[in-house]
Amino acid sequence: MARKRARENDVDTSQPQQKKRATNPSVNQSTAQPQDHHLPPLPVIPDPAVAKAASLHQGALNAQTPLHASLERLEFLGDAYLGFLAAQTVHARYPQFTSGKLSQTKQFLVCNATLARFTTHYELDKRAQLPEEIKIKERTDSKFWTKILGDLFEAYVGGIIVSDPQHGYATVDTWMAELWEPLFTSEVEDEVVNRNAKQELATKIMTKGTRITYLDNGPIQKSSLKGRDIYSVKVCYTGLGYHDLCLGAGRGSNKSEAGYSAASQALRNPQLLEIMAKKKEHDLMSQAQKDRERKDTQGDVTAA
Repeated sequence: MARKRARENDVDTSQPQQKKRATNPSVNQSTAQPQDHHLPPLPVIPDPAVAKAASLHQGALNAQTPLHASLERLEFLGDAYLGFLAAQTVHARYPQFTSGKLSQTKQFLVCNATLARFTTHYELDKRAQLPEEIKIKERTDSKFWTKILGDLFEAYVGGIIVSDPQHGYATVDTWMAELWEPLFTSEVEDEVVNRNAKQELATKIMTKGTRITYLDNGPIQKSSLKGRDIYSVKVCYTGLGYHDLCLGAGRGSNKSEAGYSAASQALRNPQLLEIMAKKKEHDLMSQAQKDRERKDTQGDVTAA
């Protein structure tokens, strides 16, 4: 009877969820969705026993439960795989980074603060079975609690891999790529500054009668994970038939950095090709006019 009740209380074994898993085996449609709607759905751990172990702390085991039924072994596997996946990802994504910068970026992706954020979004902490001493320490030691939250996420990743040897790695790869992508664009790549971007942009589109301006693009914000101020700047172009055309926007730890970021985005704007073509036509016409004026001047001198 006790075993039957335990299985009834395991959310992964109910009949409606089995039907949903059949529709999409990599997504648990029945579990609590992340509070941040931009995050992807939580993948399912197919094996109910592994799902239970991923949320069971060793300190909460009773005398009859084997040690391997707790989250510590799954955490070990999840930690190792997340480290490898993060290293592989940043190595491929940032060929311009030094090894030191690669290590720094990898650590940012898998640090307890980052993983704890995912844990709370998916409410994995609300499923966790923790010993009373941990629950008490949670109220007084935020760093300790962040570590526990990170462990829970690593254990969940390990659970996905262990319970689905054929597809588990691919499921984690896809899931983490979606989770990390916003961090690349808002936390990592804000720091990859091309300090020649403004000059490169001016060289491509500036000519007589044109203007490039860098303007504030919203209030100062706080970085969600690093706690630093984030400035937003947009770059606008006037001339050649355009008026305050926004070519790009960027963010940075100060206005100068944000301006470089905005210019970098402008350099990737497809409309830049159109402006460059108009600039070339304008410059050719201007040069032709100068040549005609020079010939007229030379003709006047000869006639005199």
